[in-house]
Amino acid sequence: MSRSMGALAAAALLAGCSSLQVKTQFDPAAPYPGYKRYAWLASEPGQEQAAAIRDPGIRRLVIETIDREMGKKGLVRTTPDQNPDFFVSVIGWGRGRVEVTNYGYAYGGAYVYGPWGPSPAAAVPVAQVNEYVDGTLVLDFVDAKSRKLFWRGTATDTLTTPQQVPGVIDGAVQKLLAAYPPKT
Repeated sequence: MSRSMGALAAAALLAGCSSLQVKTQFDPAAPYPGYKRYAWLASEPGQEQAAAIRDPGIRRLVIETIDREMGKKGLVRTTPDQNPDFFVSVIGWGRGRVEVTNYGYAYGGAYVYGPWGPSPAAAVPVAQVNEYVDGTLVLDFVDAKSRKLFWRGTATDTLTTPQQVPGVIDGAVQKLLAAYPPKT
């Protein structure tokens, strides 16, 4: 069920916290106080995910960030063979987007001087082109006994530069896990 995530795309998932959107879904009947120990579902991202998502460095950064924030909540990471209370899975993806803004026309100068004297300069079109990556990070918690999903957090954002990735991952994970456990 887990396609361990970590992606420039997945992490690219988010950027400039101003547009970061976090949503959660949860089972209100789940025994949240009983969930103390977790283990990662160990499966590598498949070919269906973007190449950046399969980047081991980004995946490691995402997992380390989630582990850190889970530790702050008193949750303890174990291995699957140590009877965890729940499993954690993270999936991510990103999609490139180009945005073109046309500002109309501009003039190169007030006048162009030629053999017949000054004349108005020619108008030229003015446009701005920006490239973005819209990305999403999905964090799932699955009950170890029933194997049912009991909590899901989704963070979505737009990334403009690769340098934003570490900060974006950190902000997204913090905001996601601030919503766990849910206030039922």
